[in-house]
Amino acid sequence: MRTLLACLVLILAACSTTTVSLDDQQAIDVAWQALEPNTSSHNFSAWETVEVRSVAGREAQDIFDGAPVPGGCVSGPTPPDNATISPDTTYWYVQLRPRRATPLPQPTEQFSPTAPPSIPEPFLYEAHMLINSTTGQITARKLYCVIY
Repeated sequence: MRTLLACLVLILAACSTTTVSLDDQQAIDVAWQALEPNTSSHNFSAWETVEVRSVAGREAQDIFDGAPVPGGCVSGPTPPDNATISPDTTYWYVQLRPRRATPLPQPTEQFSPTAPPSIPEPFLYEAHMLINSTTGQITARKLYCVIY
């Protein structure tokens, strides 16, 4: 009877722990969901993924030192404070930035220097996200924006 009870406790404990195993595309999706409320465009196609890779916490700690938004200049809701980064935990590191608003002209192209550029993201110019690869939760973020 005790063995059966011990097995039942272990099964319930295993069921109560939520774990997610993210791949790189899922990590990008989680990063975008966290970033979107603070963007001007609210459009993922206005952004490009610069880097996505699996890292140990110790590799990323320096990137996420300090406040999540230096200068507090983003629009939308204030992002939550960064959680403690565990040096031995595995995370997904995702870096996003807005796509170029006006493409650089090719040498054979004519373009108007007075035409107004299309600027989908006039304020945010870079976003870094650290996502716990087991839980799928944002652990830390660093959003950089233009301060006028």
